[in-house]
Amino acid sequence: MPHTPRNLPRWVSELAPLTNRKVTNDDSFELHSIGTVDGDFELLGWWPALDEVTALSSRAAGLAHGNAVRLTLLGTPDEATANELVSLGWAIQSHQVLLAAPTNDVEQTARIPETATLFEAPLDAYDVVEIADFDAPAARGRIRFADGFALLSEPEILASEHTEQFRTAIIANLAAAASSQGLSWLFMVATADNPEGTRTSRGAGWSNATQITQLSRA
Repeated sequence: MPHTPRNLPRWVSELAPLTNRKVTNDDSFELHSIGTVDGDFELLGWWPALDEVTALSSRAAGLAHGNAVRLTLLGTPDEATANELVSLGWAIQSHQVLLAAPTNDVEQTARIPETATLFEAPLDAYDVVEIADFDAPAARGRIRFADGFALLSEPEILASEHTEQFRTAIIANLAAAASSQGLSWLFMVATADNPEGTRTSRGAGWSNATQITQLSRA
């Protein structure tokens, strides 16, 4: 049976600028981007059918023009397709998952230690929130506002203490920012923390939505 292409979800187009990537091709079924720091090429789409793997692999390698290249595939991994990609020189780099939450279901009050300070800064591509503890960087996060939803980055935790408190505070602050914009949904790409490729520790209000597998090839 022919494989029917699936449209990419709307949050995909917001992910590239949130992660310092420049979109070079954005159609209904596939998104291409270049890293603004190291120039690596990424092809993002749904998991292909088994008979599409060779063509996909060749196309991604050719579009990279000799730079580092990765595939980011959405949906439940297919074992046969994954094995075929490995046979073509690809290696699984990471398992992530898109988390989704109604904005009003997520805590929006940031609680931090008395020794910590929270800063907010609007930038061109996204807004940033950072926490410093004893004047040292402790945590940071990003948010990008879109039509009806906001896309959050997974908080980057730099401190060795109060780590979960800082993580919760970053997300709460970003959720409050989305609420102030009247956005009813939050999305966040997070690292999977279990063998099923989903997120068990995800906070109140959040649900696992879409699995994300990243593969790289030298």
